[in-house]
Amino acid sequence: MSDFEPAVADVEQVPARVRHRGVFRDPVVRGMSYVAVAILLLALLTVISALVLGVLTPSGPRTLAEKQAAVTGQAVLSGSTDVAVWGQYAASLIASGQYAAARGVIADGRATLDDSATAEFTLAEARLLSAQGRFDDAIVAAGAAMRQIQAYYDELIAAGGMTANSARINSLPENYYDALLLRAYAYRDMGEWESSIAEFDRYLEDNPTAADILVDRGMIKIEAGEKEAAEADFRAALRFVADDAQALRGLEMLGVSP
Repeated sequence: MSDFEPAVADVEQVPARVRHRGVFRDPVVRGMSYVAVAILLLALLTVISALVLGVLTPSGPRTLAEKQAAVTGQAVLSGSTDVAVWGQYAASLIASGQYAAARGVIADGRATLDDSATAEFTLAEARLLSAQGRFDDAIVAAGAAMRQIQAYYDELIAAGGMTANSARINSLPENYYDALLLRAYAYRDMGEWESSIAEFDRYLEDNPTAADILVDRGMIKIEAGEKEAAEADFRAALRFVADDAQALRGLEMLGVSP
């Protein structure tokens, strides 16, 4: 027997599990593979969920509203209990024309969350009705949202102490004024100029420096034949935003110089 033969025998005596150990049997490689698979599955689940809810197209979000729907929709899917996030989700779905999905979000939100403080779902209903051209119903829904918010605010004031002081400092939630503007624009779209102006008046009482709203009210006043009042609104807007293009356009429509 040659000197080489014992070496062969030694090799044959090496356990098979050592001789044939593959790359995947390395614990580090195996762990990295598991992580990669988990990430891939999570990404697929996210995309599939978004597609099912109608917030993405196969080519991805195309507009700002669709992008907002994708972001807020993912938060809702992840279990968010923030009613503001749900309200933003519904609003972005409405803005991107996904009315059925928005109605589903409103229904689910009302069934699971408390929006007594901000009337998120009542306001979302008003937005949906307005987007569908149901302006009378939108005005009613927006009014209901305002009453709901006002009632909650009045409860805080009645509680007294630090609760009341905090409520006075924070004032009414932004949703109250969003609902007020929704009513103003709904009346405008129906050609009810005086009612629209009245709603803008209420808004501007608490937000007198809102140049864009002053311009919008001025445009409605032109429609109502109140040219001098319209000019006053455009000039007031220019005091807050000196080069406001829409205010300058309004003055041009009236045939007066800035």
